[in-house]
Amino acid sequence: MNTKPRLIDYIFLGLSALCFLFTLIYGCIKLPQLPDMLPSHYNFAGEIDGWSGKAGAVSAPIVFGFILLVILGPIQFFPQVWNNTQGVPAYKLPRLIRATRTMMSLMLLSSEAFMAYTLRCSVRLSPLHPAATPIYFVLFGVPIVVVLVETFRK
Repeated sequence: MNTKPRLIDYIFLGLSALCFLFTLIYGCIKLPQLPDMLPSHYNFAGEIDGWSGKAGAVSAPIVFGFILLVILGPIQFFPQVWNNTQGVPAYKLPRLIRATRTMMSLMLLSSEAFMAYTLRCSVRLSPLHPAATPIYFVLFGVPIVVVLVETFRK
C-alpha cells in the first residue's frame, strides 16, 4: 500500500511556507510606516467592512498563517492520526490517504496565499479584487468535496 507523500505535497508545503514568509517579512517591513488604522475585514465582494489598529491588522494574518503552517503542515504527513481512515476498507485506503493529504496541502496553500494577499491589500488600504474571496472558497472547498467523494465511493 503506497501512501507515501508525493512530490506535489512537498511542493504545496514549500509554496505555503514561502507565502507565510512573505506575509511575515512584508508585515514587519511595512508596519512602522503604516497609518494607525488599517482595513482588517472584507465582505464577500471584497469591500472593506472593518478597520482596526495597525498592529492587529498586520499581526492577524501572520498569527493565523503561522498556526495553519504549524498544524496543517506536519499533520498531513501522519495519516495514522487522521480520523477519516477508520473503518475504511484496505483497498480504499491509499486513494483516501492521497486525497486527504492533497486536500490539506491545498487548504494550507490557499489559506496562506489568501492571508498574504489580504495583508497586501490592507497595507495598501485597498479592497480585495471581487473574485478573490470566491476563488479562495473554491480552492478551499473543492478538495473537501473530493475527499468526501473518495470516502463514500464504492
